[in-house]
Amino acid sequence: MNNKTIRLLGALLISILLSPLAGAEEKYPSLGVGGLLFGDLYHIASHHTEDGDGATGAVIRRGYLTFNAGFAKNWFGRMRFELNQSGEFETYDFEVDFKDLYVGWRSQSSHELLIGLSPTPTFDLIESIWSFRYLARTPMDLQGVASRDTGISAKGPLNSRGTISYRTMIGAGREFGNESGDGRKFMGALNWKPAPGWDIDLYADYEKLSGPTDRTTLQGFLARQWDDFRFGVMYSYQDREEDPPLELASAFLIKKTGEKTRWVGRVDRLFEPSPSGDNISYIPFDPSAKATFFITGVEFQPSPHFYVTPNIVYTHYDRNDQGVRPESDLHLRLTMFINFE
Repeated sequence: MNNKTIRLLGALLISILLSPLAGAEEKYPSLGVGGLLFGDLYHIASHHTEDGDGATGAVIRRGYLTFNAGFAKNWFGRMRFELNQSGEFETYDFEVDFKDLYVGWRSQSSHELLIGLSPTPTFDLIESIWSFRYLARTPMDLQGVASRDTGISAKGPLNSRGTISYRTMIGAGREFGNESGDGRKFMGALNWKPAPGWDIDLYADYEKLSGPTDRTTLQGFLARQWDDFRFGVMYSYQDREEDPPLELASAFLIKKTGEKTRWVGRVDRLFEPSPSGDNISYIPFDPSAKATFFITGVEFQPSPHFYVTPNIVYTHYDRNDQGVRPESDLHLRLTMFINFE
């Protein structure tokens, strides 16, 4: 771990400790500071790769240092730094990058415009309802579809009750492992809340890339939330022209089991082999076979900002085109999460 990384980790921890003191009043200009940190103690009981099989260790998977600014009543901005690691078993290297860097405007009728590096509408709603980002990314995110893009985005209500809304973005396009992208990406989503607690979300995008590899995505998501229980189901299909497509379905359940405990379970089904495969950090997939991914755990909250979750991640593979079934992946983890955002 180099000195730059140590300094950033120190700044992150200090910001986490000081964040309750920042941005407490509604005065302009204003500045709020926040942060979060999560990682695992892990043992990989079995894995489709030799490097992963039997690996044991500890890893800090993500750290965020976030500055939220209010310039005026309707103007705001965010600068968020991300600390992450490459995800290679037992040989983790820290990397630092911008996660968010944007300026925004919000109208009195709740329409919002962002300019800069910001979340895409691809799975922002899914991630908020899933609410266990520190355990696993949402399915499309996990499979390499970028959660951020640089461009212009807008969202807001389409009727007076706010039960129908839109989210849209024109971005530069960001491929997995290539933060700059090389084309244009057009994204749009419509959300309908037919009754309290229900969400029906339809999403589509088109991304222009070099060569015959343009991408078109269609996605549907259904969710229901109660005070102590929630579930969500989704289906996504991404056509990649001459490249193999990405097609998956997913379902999750979250149940509050006590005042400070929750049970979580999720299953993802890949109808085609993972296009990103072994390039996926922390939970790589065998790129030769279709797969079913499971994750389950119990979250404990011993203090307001600290969570501990023993969990199991299991990936089972179909037989590939050669008639061989890759070895299943079994991760045993104790995941810890500090959240001051």
